[in-house]
Parts: sequence; C-alpha cells; structure tokens
Amino acid sequence: MTAAILDIKGITKRFGETAILHGIDLTIRPGEIIGLIGENGAGKSTLMNIIAGKLRPTAGTLTFDGVPMDLDGIGHGQALGVRFVHQELSTAGSLSVAENIFLGRYLANKAGFVDRKRLNAEARRVLARVGLDAIEPGVRLGTLRSGEQQLVELAKAIAEEPRLLILDEPTSSLTPVEGERLFSLAHELAAKGTGLIFITHRLEEALAHCDRIVVLRDGRLIVDLPARTATKSDLILHMVGRPTTFAYRPHGRIETTTRLIVRNLADASHLKGIDLEARGGEVVGLFGLVGAGRTEFLETLYGYRAARSGSVTVDGAPLALGRVGQAVRRGLFMLPEGRKTRGILPTHSVRRNISVSGLFGFSRLGFVNRRAEAAAVRRLSAALNIRMADDSQPITALSGGNQQKALFARALLAAPKVLLLDEPTHGVDVGAKAEIYDIISRLAAAGTTVLMASSELPEILAVADRCLVFAGGRIAADLDRAGMSEESILAGAFASAPSERLAGSDVHG
Repeated sequence: MTAAILDIKGITKRFGETAILHGIDLTIRPGEIIGLIGENGAGKSTLMNIIAGKLRPTAGTLTFDGVPMDLDGIGHGQALGVRFVHQELSTAGSLSVAENIFLGRYLANKAGFVDRKRLNAEARRVLARVGLDAIEPGVRLGTLRSGEQQLVELAKAIAEEPRLLILDEPTSSLTPVEGERLFSLAHELAAKGTGLIFITHRLEEALAHCDRIVVLRDGRLIVDLPARTATKSDLILHMVGRPTTFAYRPHGRIETTTRLIVRNLADASHLKGIDLEARGGEVVGLFGLVGAGRTEFLETLYGYRAARSGSVTVDGAPLALGRVGQAVRRGLFMLPEGRKTRGILPTHSVRRNISVSGLFGFSRLGFVNRRAEAAAVRRLSAALNIRMADDSQPITALSGGNQQKALFARALLAAPKVLLLDEPTHGVDVGAKAEIYDIISRLAAAGTTVLMASSELPEILAVADRCLVFAGGRIAADLDRAGMSEESILAGAFASAPSERLAGSDVHG
C-alpha cells in the first residue's frame, strides 16, 4: 500500500467549552481524491484548517510523510506542499490575474524588478490548465465573474505543484462545463501523485469523481467508504440522519395575470435584448454557462447595473431602470450571489440583518420601535426555522444555511411581488437546501413571482415551473415544465444560434 501523504489520528478541537471535532482519524495517500461531505457546522472547515496549519488541534497528531508535525501556521503547511482553495475567494480584485496567481512570489529579472513578460507567460500556461485560455493575464481580476475568479484561485494553487490540494466547494460558482474541466484537472493531478480533498454539497459530483467519501456529522467521522459502494440516498442519511429528496413539487395555481413584463432589456456589454413575461406564483429558473448573462440580467432588472435600453413593468406600472430604490418600492427584491460579500452585514446581529429591509416600517420620528422589530424578526425566524441561540448573535456565528435563511427573512419582510434570487443555495448543505426549496415553494404558493438563477441543474429541475436558458446574452430557450430536462436545458446553453428557440418549448414574451 502506498505510504500516506498525511495521517491524522484522534484530532479533537475545542473552542472554549465547545467541542467542534471529536477524535477524527483520516489518511490521505498520493493520487487519492477524497470527497468530504457533511452539513454546515459538521466540522469540515475546522478539520481542513487544522490540516492546512491555520488552526492547531486541541488533541491528536498529524503525520506528514511519516514524520509527526506540529504546524505553526499556514506558511508551515504550504512548505509541506498543502494548498487550500477556499470557497470564499481570497483574491485581490485590484491586481491583475497574473499578479494574483504569483502573489508573494513574483518572478524577477536580473535587475531585481518584476519580469512582466515571464510572469504573463507563466500565467498563461497555468490558466490554460484550468480552462481559462481566453483570459488575458494582465486584466484586472475584479473585472472577472465569480466563477472565473474561482478558477484563477485554483490556478494559483496548482502553479505551486501541491502535494495535497484541498478544494472547498470548488464548483459552487461554476456551470457543468467548467466543473467538468475542473474535475479533469483533478484527475490529472491525482495521476501525478497529488492527494486531493474535495469538500462539496453536490453529492453527484462526489460519487462520480472521488475514490473515497468521508462523512462528518456533529464533529464526528460517521463513515469513510469507497465511492463505488456509496449511493446518494445513503450519503444523505449519513449526513443528516434522515432521507431528503429534491423531487419537484407543484406549489399551487400559477396566476393567469402577468406580473412582470420585460422588453428589449440590454446593458453595455452582456445583455442583448431580453424579453420575458412572468406570472404571479410562478418560479422561473435562469440557467446558463459562466458569462451567459443570467446574473447580469437580474442585476440590470434590479438596478444594480446600468441598462442601455429596454422597459420593465410590474403589475402594469413602469419601472425606472437603474434605480434600486424604486425597484424595491415597486415590489422587487434581490438576494445577490455571494452571501458573505454582497448579502449579510457581518458586523451586525441576526436581528438587524433581517430587519434592515423594513426599518422604516418600525420607525417613527427617526426612532426604531425595538419591540416591533424584535417581534417581526421572531416571527420570521420561527417561520423559516433559523437555528440560533438568539437574534442578538452576530450573523457570522450562524452556519451558512442559517445565514442564507436570514437573508430570505429579510426579503420576506420587504413583502416582494417579484423576488430575484442569484444562486440562493450557494455553499449550503443538503438539509438547508431542502428548507430553502420549501421557502421558495411557499413564497410562490402565496403569489410571489420568483426568478432564480442557478448553476445547478438538479436545483432548477427541483424548484422551477419554467426555465429560461441564457446563452451569449440572449435567451436561447424558454422551456415549460414538460419540456425541462438536463438534456434540453444544456442544449439551450450550447445553442449555436442563441435566438433560436427549441422545439417543444413554451415561448413567453
């Protein structure tokens, strides 16, 4: 049997009186791809931060290449060949792509200055490995989409030829095509002897691409088994202690009247004349490859992004484009992609994160009625099953799934007619995902129109009544429920002529 890159025994971690990990044993060998799964709060990130050197265990041992190690920081872990690509990006948006890839180890010329020519050439080589051949190394990273930035983060990690690569939800911002390229690269690295740990909530990916699957629950290792012997239903049962299904459930009667009408909506760079109609109580899924325009569409509709042309009406009333405040007053509300960067208010409590959208309703003469605010937050927290000690906690003390539900509570407080969701289950576990699907279904049943952009095909199929497929800044297919399948949706995403509608589709607008 091949000697282990890393062997951990009895790893325990406590923060004060709270035990996060309870005696974890795990071995990683060269060329293995290990899927690490579990609900938010199961201890996955804590364990990986110990392996990477960011945290020290309370008890237990880590042995690298047969030698016991007491890691004294991330730098020590990196010196041993450990690289950790986090779900939350740590890139510098104001620097170029090449500068991000080689941050901290710039290539110098003989005079001691940064060798830009060599830096860009090396960046092109590593960008090609992650499928970003078309990206110019000199472009500012902040101008790229989140999925592209995620791949640049991966490029940075593999540029240093790691011995152990930890990937935390690496496909969460990627579409299936980009995801397949990532897994192709993972298998290439494994073939050369790199060990990989793949943290994911997407069980299909773990089953398809991992050699072993490790399940954590409540800080304990529940099972470590070969992927070929595992099933999705078994893994869910190990993770949450109960079976969970994501089958489509009709949520009620869709209204006959049209709630939202969009005509010829375009921006300066991505959108090329979007037309659509949506009715009250309808959940419309938006799918497309990275850069297809689905996020840009939601942001332009809401007013985050400037529109070049187009018109929008909500319940027959015209909406002034580019004005978020008026969009909210007309009944639109958006939960953007990126919970930590564009969603939560990290320095505030759970209560204030929920109530911020409705403070005017709790205020009089400039003073907030704390009792009314607290009552509204308690009602919404109970309705959405937000698990917390109390609403005075910092929002950052909650798990990712509960943070996301708090954002849904914020949206409910605004009583939206049209709810815009961009990757609403990004980075949450299967249990929280099922609860969020139920929230969306209840909103639709109450008459809310929901537009939901997602890069997960199973999510679109589980929630949406209709699917708009974006390609090249246009709607390539408008599929009704009967016409929706993974094959038909992907066919639209790869449509050679984006304006062409697929046969059998239900065309709206």
